[in-house]
Amino acid sequence: MKQKVPPFKGIPVRLAPSLPGGRREVWIKPHRRFWLYWWKVLRKEAELASTLVLKRRRGRWYAIFVFDLAPKRKTPAEAVAFDVNENSVAVARVSLLATVDAVAQWNRRYVDPAVYSIRTDFGRLAKRYEAVRNAKLEELKRKYPFVGRDEEERRQNVADTREFRRFARRLRERRRKEGRMRHVARKMTRSPAVIITEELGKNPQEEMIGKKKRELKHRIKQTPFKKLIRAVEDKARETGSVVVSVSPYRNSKMCPIHFAGLEDGGDWHVLRCPHGHVVDRDAAAVLNMLWKITPEGAAKAVWWEVKEARKKPKKGIVPREAVG
Repeated sequence: MKQKVPPFKGIPVRLAPSLPGGRREVWIKPHRRFWLYWWKVLRKEAELASTLVLKRRRGRWYAIFVFDLAPKRKTPAEAVAFDVNENSVAVARVSLLATVDAVAQWNRRYVDPAVYSIRTDFGRLAKRYEAVRNAKLEELKRKYPFVGRDEEERRQNVADTREFRRFARRLRERRRKEGRMRHVARKMTRSPAVIITEELGKNPQEEMIGKKKRELKHRIKQTPFKKLIRAVEDKARETGSVVVSVSPYRNSKMCPIHFAGLEDGGDWHVLRCPHGHVVDRDAAAVLNMLWKITPEGAAKAVWWEVKEARKKPKKGIVPREAVG
C-alpha cells in the first residue's frame, strides 16, 4: 500500500545554518520523504528533533532532518521467521488469528505457514563487482607500470589512485545493497507481527567461512547479515512489530515435521528425512525457528542439544538456550 504524500511537497524551505564561513540563509527544496514525515508530525505521529545535521560530500552541503517516530500500538496478527542467505532470504509466515481452535477445526489449511523466498543476490552482486574492479586494476597496472616492485604492491598502489577511487564510487555497490536491504525490511514489516530471526555472533561471516574457497569467502564477507537484521529491527519499530532472536543451533539440520536429523540428499539445498521425504534446507531453517517460539518446540530444541552433548562428550559441547 502506497503512503500518501501531503500536497505541499513542492514548497521551498528557508534555512539559516551556521557554516564555516558564517551563518547563511539558503532556500532548499526538501525531498518528498521530508514532507511525508512532516505530515506525520502534524498528525502527532512523530516529532522533529531539535538538532539539524549538516554534512559535506563532494563539495556540496546536505541538510539531514531527524524525526522521532511514535511506534504504532497494534496487536501482532502473524508470526514471521526469516533466514538470511547469500543470494536470498527465506521467509515463513503464519497467521496468528488462523491458529484459533475454531478456525483450525473449520479449515486446517489456514494453519499451514506460507514458505517463500525473497531474492537479494548479494553474492552475485559481489562476484560481478569484484570482476569489474579487477579488470579496472589490470588496466591501471598497464597504465602505471612503475608504481610498485612486485605484483601485489603494484595492485595495492594502483587501488589508491584517484582514478580508481572515482571509478569505484560510480559503481554504487553500497547503494544497491542498501536498497535491497530496505526492500526486504519493508516486506518483513508490512503488518504488525512477531518477527523471528537467528541470533548471530559478533562476526557471523568468519564463523561461516571455515575452509572454503577464496571466491566463496569474498562473497560471504560481502553479504550484510547483521546490517539486514538491523534494518528489519529499525523498520519494525515503526509498524509496531516485535523482533525475537532464537538460537541458530541445528535449525537447518532437523526435520521440522518429525524432528529427526536430516541426511545428505545429493544437493546442498535438498536434504532427506529418514521418514522418506525430502526437505529444503532454507525451509527447514525458518520452520524450526517458528517451532522454537512455542513451548513444544523449545522442549524439542533442548532435547536436540542434550542428545548431541551425550553423543560427543569428549569435545565438551555445552547446551545453549534454545529460545533467545
